[in-house]
Amino acid sequence: MNEFLQNMTPYQATGILFIVALIAHVALGFILKQIIKHTGKTKTQLDDHLIKAISAPLKVLIWFGWLYFSISAFKEQISALAAVVEYIDITPIFIITWGVVRVISGIEHYLVEKNNGVNGDSVRLSARLIKILIVIAILLGVAQFLGFSVSSLLTFGGVGGIVIGFAAKDMLSNIFGGLMLQMDRPFSTGDWIRSTQFEGTVEKIGWRMTRIRTFSKNPVYIPNSIFASIPIETPSRMTNRRIKEVIGIRYDDIKQMPNIVNDVETMLEAHKAIDKTQALRVYFNYFNASSVDFNIYAFTNTTSKGEYQRIKQEILLDIAHIVELNNAQIAYPTQTLYVQNTADSPK
Repeated sequence: MNEFLQNMTPYQATGILFIVALIAHVALGFILKQIIKHTGKTKTQLDDHLIKAISAPLKVLIWFGWLYFSISAFKEQISALAAVVEYIDITPIFIITWGVVRVISGIEHYLVEKNNGVNGDSVRLSARLIKILIVIAILLGVAQFLGFSVSSLLTFGGVGGIVIGFAAKDMLSNIFGGLMLQMDRPFSTGDWIRSTQFEGTVEKIGWRMTRIRTFSKNPVYIPNSIFASIPIETPSRMTNRRIKEVIGIRYDDIKQMPNIVNDVETMLEAHKAIDKTQALRVYFNYFNASSVDFNIYAFTNTTSKGEYQRIKQEILLDIAHIVELNNAQIAYPTQTLYVQNTADSPK
């Protein structure tokens, strides 16, 4: 290419190179459009993400080639351009690195959008770590190319890392807390979690903190290190919802208690919404102040809050009907007042 340019004036060479670059740009766009049209018929969307990722870096690489050879054409007339050519030799490395980072982002978006059971937060964190490692490796290689001692940089970085570690230990503990959340996965984005300090739906698990949306729709930002020191409950991963109630009837109806308990237990065992593989108990338990009480303990098949409320309402109404069929009444707080007749009392 250099020999070809030497037989022309710099302006002629620049003009021809511009036409070549323009033709290559248009041809590349046409080829990519045809490839996209073909891949659009495939079931997987991964190829679409990859083509979209590499298209921009390839076009930039074409125009960098035009710029590089155009500068080379003028470097004999303008001596300062000779130094420029030496330094921009490494530009393709940055363009290729940019393309690789875009490819990783494309794979990340594909895995997150595919909804194939892959944890989205883990994919995003892994993609970010890979990008950071690639960029660091490229920067070290460029530093070596420019004449810097990589070993000195690493030594300085190690000492600096210790200093930064002491200065930013809270931030680092939060970052490592985020890594532990991705590895252990006690909860994921979209899960309902609660503790003694907060309760809500996880919206985002970040590098340093996790954002939770409470049921009053307020955002709460929690440093990731906190999750290592407090117990977390994840109700959205429950397998069943529990019905646990205490029903009281009058003391006058205590003789009907055995029949009521048996009828309620039979009703629960026959109910389609109750999970028969879980514990199911109906027992007379308490002599209370104004009632004799029996407890109900069972689990529904559903975990949906709305469906659970409907089932529980239906069961409680059925229990009230069973109590009524047994000629008993559900108790309510009462007081009995004994009044002495003073007229009959001895004087």
